[in-house]
Amino acid sequence: MPEDGTKPKIRIVAHLQAGTRRWKAAAVGGYHDGENALADELEDSLSEGMINLADRGFFSMSRWIRFSRAGAHLLWRVKNSARSVPFKTIRTLADGSELVLLRESSAMLGTRRRDAGDKTLPRLPDTFARLVSFTVLSRAGSGRMKTTAIRVLTTLLDPGLYPAGELAALYARRWQVETAFLHLKKTVRGPRRVLRGRSVTLVRQEAWALLLVHNMIAAIAAQAASSAGLDPDALSFTAVLSLVRFHATADSCCKHCGKRPASADDPLAPLTTAILAHPRDRTGRRRTSGRTPAERRNWRTEEATYTITIVRSNLPKTDTCPGS
Repeated sequence: MPEDGTKPKIRIVAHLQAGTRRWKAAAVGGYHDGENALADELEDSLSEGMINLADRGFFSMSRWIRFSRAGAHLLWRVKNSARSVPFKTIRTLADGSELVLLRESSAMLGTRRRDAGDKTLPRLPDTFARLVSFTVLSRAGSGRMKTTAIRVLTTLLDPGLYPAGELAALYARRWQVETAFLHLKKTVRGPRRVLRGRSVTLVRQEAWALLLVHNMIAAIAAQAASSAGLDPDALSFTAVLSLVRFHATADSCCKHCGKRPASADDPLAPLTTAILAHPRDRTGRRRTSGRTPAERRNWRTEEATYTITIVRSNLPKTDTCPGS
């Protein structure tokens, strides 16, 4: 946050709806506020029947239990190291995924007590979950290949209803939140534009305004896509924002006669027509590119194919079974 005239910096952790690309909830904090602390503020945004995807930095056993309490289904990425997660394999399931036991160690309990400042906190209850370990092999048109190992933990325990391959492919949808943040920071706010507020209150107010504008644009895009039976991903967010700005100006009263245009009775109709007439984005596009600045300097974006392979984990075993 701004102090003594410095440039304002904020951190936002948000919950995005994959279908409409609208923000369902958000937590706005200062630059020094941790992502996990802000993520805890989103607990109430989860509801029964929802599938929530999260990156690997957000997992903790306490957060896992709290976020699943409302009945939401979780599909969270976790770290690959066996020592960094409190899991033990109970058994391997038919599709290659594993039923695992989450058990809080004494060291984890001690850390949680120190963080809470309460030496009487009880140990977290043992919890059962399902682990899907898989590799993603990307092959670019130039012949470049890269293999990435990924683990996702889920509350969806039935491999018959929720096959491991489908859950592995579903996790790729988490990338939509990264695209939404890009739109929020570059398209809605504008590239290289600094927040105008010079106090904590004004910066927070501006951040919420940007989130609201993003939500309105995403809602209009989703409504237009629904009317034509399209996936919202087929509509360019940048194009929709430009069209909304143009139509908002065109719908204002004439400065000469003071009258509004005939479309004022249904201002969304011409806007929807203009959105649907714009060239469509390609859905299901598969590309690969370098992630670091050094890689991007020498690695151009290329079309790619991806192969998902379910693999076994290196977790230790346990004899504990559900119900025992």
